Amino acid sequence: MESENSGIFMDTKRLETLVDGIFAIAMTLLVLALAVPDITGPLSNAAVQNSLYSLIPSFYTLVMSFILLALFWSNHHRAFHKIDEMNTPLLWINVIWLLFIVLVPFSASLTGKYGEFPISHIIFNLNMLGIALFLGLNWYYATKKNFIDEKVSLRDITITIRTNVLFIVISLLALSLSFVLPRWSALVYLLIFPLEYWIGKM
Repeated sequence: MESENSGIFMDTKRLETLVDGIFAIAMTLLVLALAVPDITGPLSNAAVQNSLYSLIPSFYTLVMSFILLALFWSNHHRAFHKIDEMNTPLLWINVIWLLFIVLVPFSASLTGKYGEFPISHIIFNLNMLGIALFLGLNWYYATKKNFIDEKVSLRDITITIRTNVLFIVISLLALSLSFVLPRWSALVYLLIFPLEYWIGKM
């Protein structure tokens, strides 16, 4: 146990504080994609209404991205209620994971503005896949190094593993759909909610 714990140098609470701050900023920056449109030509109610219609793709992407970020934050938060120790590799797994988090406002804005092109959805879903992979790696590494609180049951550990695998599979499915149904590929992420509930009941 002593060798496994070598290299621990900071309380996990410091990382959780950093995560909370970055998520708050990333989730707030999503709204920047909803800039009030400039209207060319004569102003009228119809002109304003039509310009607002043009924001629907950006609004849809904002809502979907906000929900996904909230979901990832929630699962990271629950994971670190079970992880009571941290070393340098685990810290950097989380730092790289946060890099994918701060990219979400960019990839979300890209799909909102250029949603008719598959490349924008491919980038967005690659972003989600990166988040899912490093969230799973975070839990895998923590369990491998025995950083999980001894009070955590085997069932809770298994549920977390299955949930992380679910995120990865859904992200891969959304990425695949980016090539054939780009505008609707993000809707696949809605499957996470019933499936995560089902996993918890297994």
